Amino acid sequence: MREKLIFLRLLVLLSGLFATHAFACEDVTVRDAAFTESRDVHRLCVIADAEDSAGRELYDRLEGWFETSGTGLNVELVRVDADDPEVRWDEYGIPSVPPSLPVTVLAGSRYAERRRFFIDYWEPGPTLENLESMSTSPARDAMRTELVRRVAVLLYIPGTNGDAGSAEPVLDAVVKRWSSEVPLGLSVVRVDRSDERERLLLSFAGVEERGADWVAVVFGRGKLRPFLEGPEITEARLDELIAPLVEGCTCLRPPSSLGVDIPMRWDESDDSAVVRLRASGDAPGGPWGTSSTNPAGSSIVRRVMPAAMWTFGALALAVAIGTGAVIWIRNRGRDAPARQ
Repeated sequence: MREKLIFLRLLVLLSGLFATHAFACEDVTVRDAAFTESRDVHRLCVIADAEDSAGRELYDRLEGWFETSGTGLNVELVRVDADDPEVRWDEYGIPSVPPSLPVTVLAGSRYAERRRFFIDYWEPGPTLENLESMSTSPARDAMRTELVRRVAVLLYIPGTNGDAGSAEPVLDAVVKRWSSEVPLGLSVVRVDRSDERERLLLSFAGVEERGADWVAVVFGRGKLRPFLEGPEITEARLDELIAPLVEGCTCLRPPSSLGVDIPMRWDESDDSAVVRLRASGDAPGGPWGTSSTNPAGSSIVRRVMPAAMWTFGALALAVAIGTGAVIWIRNRGRDAPARQ
């Protein structure tokens, strides 16, 4: 009898978890969830021999800047001993020990993929001006302003070849359509690839000095989605990148899986200014409790959620069957002596 009660309680618990899980998926959009998820934290690495006094002084200077001026910046300061044979250099975005020391390397982090990548470097270290440009720039300030009140920002870097500027009509059409059909809409932040103030942003995004038009969708606290370049920039491709942001089911498609956070300052005042895409308690259906007006067409939720529900249902059933089998075997073992 006791085992049967345990079995029934387990079934009730699994059913409750399944129901809660399904509700949570529909209760918030991916875009809104991005403002509560932890950001990718990048590394500013001071690389020097362990006993190098110049390296130690450089680290102390940078540490002082972070304590007074680095608030809200998703970059952490680390010291790397270049003469330590156990150092794994790929953890700092470089293949091996730098040829000259000391040196300071800014290494990017993509936690969803457990990947490090090179962004920029300074010999021996960044100046005060470099540090300020690491945390903010005109484009990143503009994105901070727009991201809290838009579904996303289209980061646009015009090209330098013969087709430069051909993406602009596409961006205008996408912004106009999304802004007319969904709350909050989109906006465009334009960056000149020759602007020295945007050196870090351009390096982070992997934008070359010369090339075709370049566009990326940015959402949340500066999360950069995969970019489009030249002829890839179409309304359909941009819709594909924007559509997941207005859907629910953050458990199956968390914001961290959709991009990597740009190094930029973001603090509590930014979070408090966020306009939610879906208010708490809105009914599911369309992204805002209405019939879907998603410009990208069919809802990702309608395609993904049934599969997810079957998966969790099958898991619950498997656990229940396994538990039932254990109970049956135990009861059979207890009854065996009585039958003899």
